[in-house]
Amino acid sequence: MDMVVVDYGLLSEDQIESMAETGFVSVDRITSVPDVVAIRAISERLMTTRAGFKEGALFDALGAAENEPPRFTQIINPHNYAPELRETEFFRNAQAAARQLLGPHARFATDLLLVKPARTGGATPWHQDEAFRDPAYDRHDVSFWLPLQPVDQVNGCMSFLPGSNHGPVLEHRLLGGDARVHALECCGEFEAAQAIACPLPMGGATLHGGRTLHYAGPNRSDAPRFAYVVIFDTPPTPATEKRTFAWQSAWKTDRIERARQWRRRGGFMLEIWRGLRKAGMNPKRLMIYARRYLLRARTRPAPGTH
Repeated sequence: MDMVVVDYGLLSEDQIESMAETGFVSVDRITSVPDVVAIRAISERLMTTRAGFKEGALFDALGAAENEPPRFTQIINPHNYAPELRETEFFRNAQAAARQLLGPHARFATDLLLVKPARTGGATPWHQDEAFRDPAYDRHDVSFWLPLQPVDQVNGCMSFLPGSNHGPVLEHRLLGGDARVHALECCGEFEAAQAIACPLPMGGATLHGGRTLHYAGPNRSDAPRFAYVVIFDTPPTPATEKRTFAWQSAWKTDRIERARQWRRRGGFMLEIWRGLRKAGMNPKRLMIYARRYLLRARTRPAPGTH
């Protein structure tokens, strides 16, 4: 697939059509190289300081225990620890593109910082992001995956299954059947051989929807692979069909327990404030946010690993 250029975050009509048809699009420039370098510096600082560890925001998505060498370190909502991430050229351009795809009501949902260490960074299993989310709601969202160095199939670029966005959320399971691991793997029927890999230069990005099946290979290079993801969505609506994602109730990860203990020590007040700030005055978002705190008995996992 030929890559195309995005100027100032605006997508062409062909790109918008491709996103609707295939569920993803690859662009070779969504921001400048200096902007990527700045985001990389912020990311390295957050990883070095282990930002968010106590509240469960930092964890190894492929690891079963905290004393193991990390294989895929993530920070959920890194903007909580580095607000300047929402002031970057990349964020501004992604927001403009998200409004083209989702409409004027598109709003920032969450962000993720991802690091696969050199040589030992594991593969991200095939999955759909919606498998990590609340099955009581239908969602329309788009993820912008920005590598913080050039990526290819050696260091773990993204691969997508075209057209998978038109199907349902397939069956998923805990990776390796281990409840201590955060990552999910799709075990429904799909043709992985039809996947399209998307290598990218500095400043390029991939965009994909919540139901688009995707995968990222292991990092076999001599340098860590950094990526920064921002996700935009529209207010979720009640699901048209009753769904249960049984795999979600099986998690017993260290991250979930750390988050639970942090809330019990008073962190829930900070979390509520962050959520209300993000929801703004949108009544649908506020209703969903209230439901999350009234009904959930444990930490709901973050959007899928990338």
